[in-house]
Amino acid sequence: MENRLYEYDTEPLSRPSFLTWLCILTFIGSGWTILSSVYTFVSANKYANILSEQRDIRTDSTNVDSSRVNHNGQNAFAKKMKTSFSKILDKDNLRKDSIGKLIAALLTLSGALFMWNLKRFGFYIYIGGIIISIIIPFYLYGNDLIAVGATSFGNIFGLVFIALYALNLKSMPGKTA
Repeated sequence: MENRLYEYDTEPLSRPSFLTWLCILTFIGSGWTILSSVYTFVSANKYANILSEQRDIRTDSTNVDSSRVNHNGQNAFAKKMKTSFSKILDKDNLRKDSIGKLIAALLTLSGALFMWNLKRFGFYIYIGGIIISIIIPFYLYGNDLIAVGATSFGNIFGLVFIALYALNLKSMPGKTA
């Protein structure tokens, strides 16, 4: 018997196991981000109320806090930290951040789905989602590097995953259809 492949009989592409694991991890991470973004959006008032209650408690005990003045600039840094985290926990910023993270997670999830099916176009969609997640903190908090840094830690993983997905581009065909 002769094994002949006709022009219309092509070998199906096999997905490398490394790409499979990257996609599974992205499904988990993006799914978690989608759920937590929706929860944060819905609970923004609750988080903002917790912050305002903490402020009220601290203003009642200002006599104790004002007696502890540190001359090394640590008091100024503590004030910057409080200001930054009050920006983060502002209900409007929480909602804007959760919407942005939701959009970014939907893009990374759809990009991973395309790459799961070995479509190179998914890689570029994934990059778009990571770029959005990097831009959002700068949009919301401007040059407040404490707030940007506190909300951007997870972006390191996204950048690492871009590099890891790039290693698998050769296993995805060049056509996007």
